[in-house]
Amino acid sequence: MTGLSLALSDDALDHVADVVAERVAERVAERLRVDQGEDRWMDTAEAARYMGRSPAALHKLTAARAIPFAQEGPGAKCYFKRSDLDRWMAAS
Repeated sequence: MTGLSLALSDDALDHVADVVAERVAERVAERLRVDQGEDRWMDTAEAARYMGRSPAALHKLTAARAIPFAQEGPGAKCYFKRSDLDRWMAAS
């Protein structure tokens, strides 16, 4: 593996650190919600992460009506309830 070396100004490094810290905080908060068993609605990206699948895989499952989901109308954003996903994964 080849090492990558970048020279960043202090301001640029602080910006990168802030972005990474925010992303880590979001992931920790999400993991805590999931670990605590919170039954909540998730969008496609959250549901895909929770299930260990890609968003494209979830889109295929919703298009085939093979997974439980809710939608406000045709072509609208899909939402997935955690308890429904747990039951679906246990049955699969």
